[in-house]
Amino acid sequence: MASDYMKPLGGEALTVQQPVAQQKTETPQSTFMKPLGQDEPVVQQTAGNLQKTAVDVNLNAAENQNDGGMKSTDVPRNPYSFEISHLTHIFDEGTEHEFKIFDDFNLQVEDKPNISEVVSIMGGSGCGKSCLLRMAAGLLSPQQGEIRILGQTINEYKSVPMVFQSYSSFEWMTVIDNVALPMVLKGMDKKKARELAMDTLKLVGLEEQANKYAKASMLSGGQLQRVSIARCLTSGSKVFFLDEATGALDIKMKREIQDLIIKIASETEHTIINVTHSLEEALYISNKIFILKPNPCTIYKEMDISYGNGDSRGRWIFDSNEYRNYSKELSSILDEVCK
Repeated sequence: MASDYMKPLGGEALTVQQPVAQQKTETPQSTFMKPLGQDEPVVQQTAGNLQKTAVDVNLNAAENQNDGGMKSTDVPRNPYSFEISHLTHIFDEGTEHEFKIFDDFNLQVEDKPNISEVVSIMGGSGCGKSCLLRMAAGLLSPQQGEIRILGQTINEYKSVPMVFQSYSSFEWMTVIDNVALPMVLKGMDKKKARELAMDTLKLVGLEEQANKYAKASMLSGGQLQRVSIARCLTSGSKVFFLDEATGALDIKMKREIQDLIIKIASETEHTIINVTHSLEEALYISNKIFILKPNPCTIYKEMDISYGNGDSRGRWIFDSNEYRNYSKELSSILDEVCK
């Protein structure tokens, strides 16, 4: 069958260099997914459920195909899932526009065994939030310093998937083939990869959209972001990045994606690094928040976020005293760093 080289859209972190056959799947009539409930807690801290098992099997199967996406069992456990050490970077060095965005910058996110962590990074525009993620994903090389994922350098770890604000799925492929793609590129049999991809689609609420093409004329913005998140889950990486992933969505879709992030954190074991401008989102989904200050970028404050009750999350937290106190504190900090 004739093949074309795939062209990455929107700077997707997946580096696709292998020919992949175009899909000829017929597209059934569209149906939109139901949003996650907002009146009940979105997560309950449970373990061993069916969807967690499906995703764990998915990740293990993807990792075992080759050496891409290093397994945590391959190396001694590192205390940090995400670590930036002595990072220095200057844009337009030696010109009149020279700008030092990082100067000996350091940041660590603890790796907590058997526990997911959602860490948000906030700060004013231009302080270096998205730049940090691009460097950590291997899309931009720092001039000095080191970035490690689970103790491994970016080159050793191979790749860290990222969900961008703009939609970045491959439009000429179906939803299920987009999600199966990381496993197929690692050598997994396509039939097996599609079976495991379907398990992940069930987790993100897209199983009924599996055979539609992943483009805006067939899926909503929230659904397209779910496809990108599902592809992160099948990449084999324990760590993935969200770069203002809800920024372009309306309020209903934004809340659906936020609820999904909490659901994933509850039912899998991932470290999710989230860049956002939204105070509400950061306080809703995060276990920890780093607030950055620019010129050059430094960590101004760190906040640990917990609402008790096993730290289950739901829309009810917005009526809690804890949320009101966190909101007042974070708002004051952001006012200081964004002067």
